[in-house]
Amino acid sequence: MHIESSQSLIDEIGIDSNTSYLALHFSTKDFDITPSKIFMHFNHKKGERYWFKSREADINVIGVDYIDSINRKQFNADILNTQKNGLFNNIQHVKLNDGLVGDIHLFGGTRFDDKKTTDEWIDFKMVEFILASWQFDLHNQEAFLILKKEDLQTENLAELIVNTLRGIEVAEPRFRFPEISSHHEIYPKAWKALVDNTVDILDDDFEKVVLSRELLIRFENEIDPNFLINRLKVESDTFKIFYERGTSTFVSKTPEKLFYLKDEKLSTHAIAGSIRREDDDTVNEQNKKDFLNDEKNHFEHIVVRDSIVEDLKPYTCSVYYDDTRILENKFIYHLYTPIEATLNKESNLFDVLHALHPTPAVGGLPKDRALEYIKEKEYFTRGLYAAPIGVISKSNEAEFAVALRSMRITGKSATLYAGAGIVKGSTGESEYEETRTKFRPMLDVLEALE
Repeated sequence: MHIESSQSLIDEIGIDSNTSYLALHFSTKDFDITPSKIFMHFNHKKGERYWFKSREADINVIGVDYIDSINRKQFNADILNTQKNGLFNNIQHVKLNDGLVGDIHLFGGTRFDDKKTTDEWIDFKMVEFILASWQFDLHNQEAFLILKKEDLQTENLAELIVNTLRGIEVAEPRFRFPEISSHHEIYPKAWKALVDNTVDILDDDFEKVVLSRELLIRFENEIDPNFLINRLKVESDTFKIFYERGTSTFVSKTPEKLFYLKDEKLSTHAIAGSIRREDDDTVNEQNKKDFLNDEKNHFEHIVVRDSIVEDLKPYTCSVYYDDTRILENKFIYHLYTPIEATLNKESNLFDVLHALHPTPAVGGLPKDRALEYIKEKEYFTRGLYAAPIGVISKSNEAEFAVALRSMRITGKSATLYAGAGIVKGSTGESEYEETRTKFRPMLDVLEALE
């Protein structure tokens, strides 16, 4: 059935008085729809838009117009699971086409930790998962329009959907290139000294801590969101996160999956240890061989892998991991180990989220001591940097990424974030160079590589 002819079906809907929202579900296969076109069409909804695309691209969703959310000041897995189920059960789902396979979803995540923040992260709550009115499933070529029933007028809804899709289809993506006015590294000498001082206190009881730093870039004008969307499309082997909330935008192009869950089957991986990817393929091949045998990076990776496996055991029936290999990105190589598990009946996805975050790759070991050290010693509040961000569907399919290679944009400035794992053998200078490499993905998005 074409959307134009579905108004009679909409008119015949028996409105369920026990639910607060009506979700109209329809195919978009007859329309030429892209992320750039969607964001261009919904320019007037700036501050209420997101895009999440998995590295494998099986999940590729855009949401516009935030109408509800579940949120908390503190993370509690059972309460969040109850709130999630309550919100999904409060939506009446009506399919306007046959053969639809997509599902309504929530988008969001948590801040990295509960460190008190100043105004820079005020737009983003400690824990929040958002329900958007317009939800575009680009992988399945489907979409949802979710409406509050309290002010619902069903007349002409099919026309509204068709006109919106046609408007997106004919949108002409255009953007203004940002003109950089300054680069400013935040406390680089002090950060190197912090790394060296940290190495001196590491021992068998405090094995590793990840320390991060900031790079501030200022522009002549406000950064055009459509420019960022266009730039994010360039690289295919990372997660894409674009998250507007109020006057702030958070952007990440991360290689790291926290976990994917479907039908109680959970997949995750360990990523730790990294080297820069060079322009010379011959050099890269030799570097990769050396990298796989590098003692420092191998130790750092095994620590992360074993920690993830132990964290999963209370919530799973079985855990299996594969051989370590190299994950290749545009600018960086990582050591990588796939891990699979089966969730037990007593656990939910928020239990897994709480158990896995933060991995030793972004926090340290032991976790609690590393987190306290980060909160005390780092010069800023991480907020969404290195935090879990992802999507949860009504059918309980979920995927979360670890928001590395990221930046926060407000007005005419972008603050970029990068970190390095500090273990015995680390030096301030070598870790400083590693973070310079890890700034490159976001510098590339901004076309600010030197």
